[in-house]
Amino acid sequence: MESLRALCLACLLVTGVSTAAPVIQVPEGGPSVPVTAKGTLCGPVRAGWTLSPDGRSLKPPARVEQDDARILELKVAPTGGQCETTEERVTVIATGAFPRVDAAGTNFFPDEGRVELRGTGLSHVGVAWSGTPRTVAEPTLMEGQDVCLTPSVERGPGNCTVPVARGLPTDAALYWTPPHGRWGKDVTTFDASGNVVDPETFRLRPGRVVLTQPLIQSAGVDVSRGPGFVALSHSEALASVDCGPVRCEVNEGSVSLRNVPGVDVSVTLRLRLAPRIYFARGEALDQVLVETLPVLACPLTAVDGTVLRDAENSAMVVRLDVSCQHDPRKLLWAMNDQRARVERVVKASDGTYVLLRTGGTSEQQVTVSAQTSRVEGSVVASDTTRTQPLPVPRASLELGDQGTIDFIPINRPAELHVAASGEQGRFVPRPVAGAYTVTTRDGTTYVQGEPTAGGFVSLRFGYQLSTLPGELATTDLVVVTERVQRSVREASVPIRVESVVELVCADKDGKDRVLEPSRPHRIDYAMRNSCRVVIHRERLKPEQGAQEVVLRIGVTKPDGSARGESQVEQRMLLRPQGETRTIPVPGQLGQFDRILVQVSLVADESRYALSTADRSGLPSAQWTAIVSGGRLRLYTTATIPAGLYRATEPSGQLILNFGVVSRLALLNDEGQERLLGFEMGLMGMGLIPQSGDIEFPPTLAVVMGLSLRVPIGPGAAVGAQAWVAREFRDDITRRSDGSVVDSSRWSFIFGPSISVGNVGFNL
Repeated sequence: MESLRALCLACLLVTGVSTAAPVIQVPEGGPSVPVTAKGTLCGPVRAGWTLSPDGRSLKPPARVEQDDARILELKVAPTGGQCETTEERVTVIATGAFPRVDAAGTNFFPDEGRVELRGTGLSHVGVAWSGTPRTVAEPTLMEGQDVCLTPSVERGPGNCTVPVARGLPTDAALYWTPPHGRWGKDVTTFDASGNVVDPETFRLRPGRVVLTQPLIQSAGVDVSRGPGFVALSHSEALASVDCGPVRCEVNEGSVSLRNVPGVDVSVTLRLRLAPRIYFARGEALDQVLVETLPVLACPLTAVDGTVLRDAENSAMVVRLDVSCQHDPRKLLWAMNDQRARVERVVKASDGTYVLLRTGGTSEQQVTVSAQTSRVEGSVVASDTTRTQPLPVPRASLELGDQGTIDFIPINRPAELHVAASGEQGRFVPRPVAGAYTVTTRDGTTYVQGEPTAGGFVSLRFGYQLSTLPGELATTDLVVVTERVQRSVREASVPIRVESVVELVCADKDGKDRVLEPSRPHRIDYAMRNSCRVVIHRERLKPEQGAQEVVLRIGVTKPDGSARGESQVEQRMLLRPQGETRTIPVPGQLGQFDRILVQVSLVADESRYALSTADRSGLPSAQWTAIVSGGRLRLYTTATIPAGLYRATEPSGQLILNFGVVSRLALLNDEGQERLLGFEMGLMGMGLIPQSGDIEFPPTLAVVMGLSLRVPIGPGAAVGAQAWVAREFRDDITRRSDGSVVDSSRWSFIFGPSISVGNVGFNL
């Protein structure tokens, strides 16, 4: 449809430009009409057109099938012989049948640029317009023509929307044209009877002119330099205006106001529209408009983002126009009838900025006004604006590599990060006397609690708007307190335990040496009582905070049993810059005693600033040392061999045996005896008669030989022996016949045993 409309408009434009000559239009099927009063029309004419014998009249076709056949351009010459040289022309158009336009049902929408025609036979009916807007500084005549392409119905009463120029005045001259016809000063139109139609017959007077854009274009009434003016989009549409006590009258494009009372901060205008003109409010159409406007002696604007809601003792910033000659400090300022105090005034290229301190408001909308004096009450500036909710600061504290913390440390600064819920302003931290201080280094903000502070406190922030000019950009519009409270306490950072705790023992020359943790050490036996744990509290830095540690000292004997008098367990709180403390390893240590020292931090999250990302546990350290001893051990043990076998003839099984032997064994570096040892002692053998033909009498023997011994507990072991024995016994006999068996007093015996006891010494 748009392409078809563009084609129609192009045809009208081309023919309009090329025809400075007159245009004659007559309905198709009409009678012959005179085209020229003198001379003759130069033919030939198209099929369907009929030229009169005198060459001055034309009869249109009875029906035109194609639109390009409607227009006929002919030359006009004084005589037929001059047709080749004449420049005079005339255009003849065969229009469609005249429509029946219902003017009462037609609506004109000047703000939206359309005319809603009502009538029958509207297809290709044109609408021409002509008007001069009142709202522009240099008004120009707006003219044009468009056509109806698609009426709602082809036959019978229907509607059709025709676009017109936007911004036409409500009293613009509108004309309808016959289908495929034109409008203009050089256009002569004949009706179906061949009579010339008066151009005013085509005048279109819509039943309703509907305004859709605001009629009043001003936000206030400026009376600072004389009468005030209120700009109107369609001043011609007003029938009357009533401004109450203020004198007002309608001018071209505006309403002028005089004698505005100084006590008023607003003027109410009651505008009555002319007949047939309406203002659309949704589906409703009004003819009376009521608008209340503030009176502005000085143009005043509240700076966006500075008018805050639900903020106590807040400030707002307003801007006076450069045209204002008043001193802001000498004016009386108010916000919603609440006094406002001028704190700062900054002059900029676009006006004067004034910082007003108020008590705050909870209203969705406020009106800021300035008066010359309290007595006269002359309003020199006023503005109504919407308030914005107070942004909420979102702050977090970080402590070095420990990550985010939820308290304010008093022994070291914490890095502060803060963000606002809005996008315009920023939050600047403010110190609280007696609670915490705020410092900035290299663009990073730090917060540290006062050394004597304790309890809980909320962070305080100043809300600033960096887009404000001059010193206003660094002025707190309001001071906001964080909604959560944080404890103020010492921040203890877990340290490396070995940096403050040492295990010190003397070497064989008596010189102290510091033992490294997590490595085995040997202590000379003569210096076994020189070991002590040294705690260097002076090495703790104040920013590390107090450290709570558990010290455990344990000593175990070579057999694995604990030496009770040497056990120590203490829980200590180490504060920075304290004195050195020495804790000796107690008890009388023996050879191959194992010293174990363990120091670990107490797992207390309320004390330490632990990282939320790395929970690998609190640091700890451990030292181990062994007291040096001899290479051999000589001790006595009770041995119960079970089932000794006598290998010497006569051989046999010795069921139950018991004795005491002395054992000489090699020791390893940790004081543990090796498997193989030399034994010598007394043994009672064959205490229970054995089965078999040979009867071994119970006897006492001196044994000597080698043995393998495996410990199974403190002082207990299992083993296997191979001994040479000297037996003190009676003769060995046979049970079968009682005869004596010839046997030596020396024998070789072997077998397993259980040993209990370890009484002896190291060599």
